[in-house]
Amino acid sequence: MELYDIITLDDHKDYSLIKMEEYQGDTYCMFLEVDKEENPLDQVLILRKVPISDTEFEFEELNPAELKIISEIFKDQFLNEEEA
Repeated sequence: MELYDIITLDDHKDYSLIKMEEYQGDTYCMFLEVDKEENPLDQVLILRKVPISDTEFEFEELNPAELKIISEIFKDQFLNEEEA
């Protein structure tokens, strides 16, 4: 899985992977919902990538406390990119 790949999640909607971040041994992914022509929509999701095997993985929702921490990490990342 690479940045900007389009995947369909369990809600049957398509999302583009826009950011990935490692934190305390886990990988967190930020997704932006896209339409059929791959145009961005408003829905943004942050999920934990959970390996099932060497080639397979699934995504888990975050609890509210974890989401707050990871959201701050992604926010700081975006702010740092704007300053550069």
